Amino acid sequence: MRITARVLCLALLTIAMSLDALPAHAAVTKNRLATNRLATNRLATNRLATNKLAAFALSSTSLEASAAAAELLGSADGREVYSYLISCALPEGMTLEATVPGASDTAPPATNYTCTGERCTFYGALGLAQDWIDHKLASKDERWISACMFARVNANDTAEAISLRGPHPSLIVSLDEAELYTVIEGAFYGNLFTHEDDPIDWNACIGAGQASGEFGGLVLRDCTESDPDNPGKTYCGFIAAGDCRDATPEFPSPYACKSFDAMQGLYGDCHTTSGDGHWLSSKTYREVITVYVSE
Repeated sequence: MRITARVLCLALLTIAMSLDALPAHAAVTKNRLATNRLATNRLATNRLATNKLAAFALSSTSLEASAAAAELLGSADGREVYSYLISCALPEGMTLEATVPGASDTAPPATNYTCTGERCTFYGALGLAQDWIDHKLASKDERWISACMFARVNANDTAEAISLRGPHPSLIVSLDEAELYTVIEGAFYGNLFTHEDDPIDWNACIGAGQASGEFGGLVLRDCTESDPDNPGKTYCGFIAAGDCRDATPEFPSPYACKSFDAMQGLYGDCHTTSGDGHWLSSKTYREVITVYVSE
């Protein structure tokens, strides 16, 4: 497996030209929307390979970096996870190409890559960690990519359009998108890149829209909802952090996030809560992605 440096250079040039040619809101609109189909078990199974990849720049051609990428790209599930990593990390218009022995000429539906024979192309979309191209993944970028990956997991094997929002320069939303995606599902945060002996640090809290019931784009989105058969976890296996904010002020209940920016529609400074409303640790998650769906 090799990453094609020449293709990377061309992609960088292409995205710079594209952003200059388009109105700012048009470029932003394309970057915000994402489809979700990634399965929890695929993330968990490929977690160690993902961790190894984070230690190197995506463009690195060292033997160690190539081995880390080859381990992740060696299976169909691994390629799907890799495609979501690249989609979250790199901006729209930037691509990575790799020769993957044994890859089929078609990718699963609703994925972010295509293969022709053994040649696979992985597409950037959201641009949350563009520096990963030339540097190993920074801790803050690990948490942004993690929040993005968790937000795009779906308990159902369907691809749904979702609007990802957060306090990141690449997550500014256009007016058109804000008007179309108005229902808050919840917030996602944590770190996929934990030590191999530690569990994945993945958390989800229930937003105001989800707290009010099942309708519209929420019907096939279940990853913030508590699983009665798995106490303390959501239907996707995430840590169930409870309500992001107090959904019923007249009957105070535990909440996971210290703040809600009403102007931007963002939850912030989120934690994991216990059943009695106390935070389980003093860790504050600032790399939080709030997910909106359509009515």
